[in-house]
Amino acid sequence: MTERGDSASSVEEYLQYLLDDAGIGLEEITDRDIGEGVLEPDFRSQLIAIRIVLERNREAEGKLTAEIKKLEADIRERGGNAWMVDHWVDKLHSSTFLDATHSMAAVGLIAPLMESLFGRIVRHFTDEQTWESSRRKHGVVNAFLQIAEDIDLRRLLPDDLDTTVRALFEYRNKMFHGGLEWPEKDRARFANRIHSEGWEDCFSLAHSGNEPWFFYMTRGFVERCLETFYEIIDGVGVHTRIVWDEDPGI
Repeated sequence: MTERGDSASSVEEYLQYLLDDAGIGLEEITDRDIGEGVLEPDFRSQLIAIRIVLERNREAEGKLTAEIKKLEADIRERGGNAWMVDHWVDKLHSSTFLDATHSMAAVGLIAPLMESLFGRIVRHFTDEQTWESSRRKHGVVNAFLQIAEDIDLRRLLPDDLDTTVRALFEYRNKMFHGGLEWPEKDRARFANRIHSEGWEDCFSLAHSGNEPWFFYMTRGFVERCLETFYEIIDGVGVHTRIVWDEDPGI
């Protein structure tokens, strides 16, 4: 049993307020309430803000797609002169880069928040040194998964967590170090890894000729990452209930 510090005490005070002043029973306090309280940062507001940015990016993509479709219709109706066709090709080219930029924005918003969540969880249930030393030695994903196993938290987390976070952080690393257009060898390796790791639902590809060119997070994968974030917090809430049952604090 990990000794609870000041942060845990503040959580217990908040939950006691819900019990006493708000007039609800302990059964009405959700696992997410407890998980969010334990971890302290306002993750809920951060996720709302991220969703707003992602939606604005999708609106921009939709606007460009509509412009491309209008050009295609004009070309069909007017027979398509050289200028119109060149303009259409330019729009398609721009769309490819815009999608890649928005995919980088998505991973740039989600991956750091996920890493922050991992760190908060490990620090709460163990300590700062455990997280920092394990993260440096094994990397963010392996460190968290191993520590979650060690503290009996892993069984309460999503079954597909390993696949989700490995795909997320591997893509983050490629995008942040390789930019939008990765070196050709990196593109080929990542395309092969998509198949070997079963990440087909996580990423879509644009090709130049027959070779991989850009990699995008699919909308489904973005949503799965955000859902996973909440499911991890729910698991933390369940784990906290178990810990508190062993040493009642409220």
